[in-house]
Amino acid sequence: MVFLTATLQRQVVGQFKQGRDRYWRKKIIFDHAKHFYGRHRNCYSLTIRAVHRAWVYQNRYRHLKKNNLRKLWIVRLNAAAKEHGLKYSSFIGGLVQHHVALDRKILSQLAVYEPKTFQCLTELAKRKTEEGILSALVKNPDKVVNRLTTQQDLLEEGIRKLRLSSTQEAKKTTVTS
Repeated sequence: MVFLTATLQRQVVGQFKQGRDRYWRKKIIFDHAKHFYGRHRNCYSLTIRAVHRAWVYQNRYRHLKKNNLRKLWIVRLNAAAKEHGLKYSSFIGGLVQHHVALDRKILSQLAVYEPKTFQCLTELAKRKTEEGILSALVKNPDKVVNRLTTQQDLLEEGIRKLRLSSTQEAKKTTVTS
């Protein structure tokens, strides 16, 4: 083919290049739509819309999948911790205080596949929570009231303190007289 002018040559070469680009662009879209049904697979104008919509859903649900898996791990950990007499929050708090660097995914797998290992972790967390309650009792014995103490326990503790104070007063009076 003989080109008489440079502009004519640019026009013709540009058309061929545009045709090649269009072919590959369409091929990529049709490859993404192989599993679609009906004209959404074969007709380009419908295919491009369907593929773009699928990409939007893919992006959205990729993040939702991560959220759902995290919720599943938390539910599993909560159930496994309750089997050993702990709440989920106290279990995780105890592990954090002991500087155990296992994430929820690994902990849930341990709860399912390695129950003895998970039991050791719950005992570790339980020990830390008990240490926290005991240290609080030692620092402020009069002010610590938690869900485990009942009204009967408080009443018995008050009676015991009254008896101690009455015996101490009796000792003071005998010493002074």
